[in-house]
Amino acid sequence: MKKKSTIAVIVVLAVLAIGVAVLAVLNGRQAVGKIASIYDTGFLVLAGDVEYQVTLAEIEALGPREIEANYKKSGKDPETRAYRGVPFAEVLARKGIDPAGFGSAVFSAADGYASALPIEKALDKENCFIVIDQGGEGPFRMILAKDQFSQYWCKLLMDVTLR
Repeated sequence: MKKKSTIAVIVVLAVLAIGVAVLAVLNGRQAVGKIASIYDTGFLVLAGDVEYQVTLAEIEALGPREIEANYKKSGKDPETRAYRGVPFAEVLARKGIDPAGFGSAVFSAADGYASALPIEKALDKENCFIVIDQGGEGPFRMILAKDQFSQYWCKLLMDVTLR
């Protein structure tokens, strides 16, 4: 009796592991397609009922500057890295978006990750940046220069929703 229940548990765990693996492969394929489209079209800023397209050329036209920020991977010590980017507030200004009336900014990635910030933190010109990613993980990344653990960063940036 005990042997049958042990075998049943092993079978259930094996089926679950296979299911997770299949879903991971499917999600990875979907993310690859999204990443390719980011290079071609940039990312969106959604402010109320209006969508604004932000391109790599527009970020370049804003004159990206070098930003140093702590980058931390799980299980490793943080390291200071240099990035090139512009404050998120300048992106909004270039598009003519008035952030008044919004309480938060939600940065969403091609892989499904999202990071929500209070609007004050997102508009901090010394903290919240859209950087041109030089690490091969999509052309755009949102970083918080004052975030010592890089836990709120959003690579593979697809869109930003102002709420």
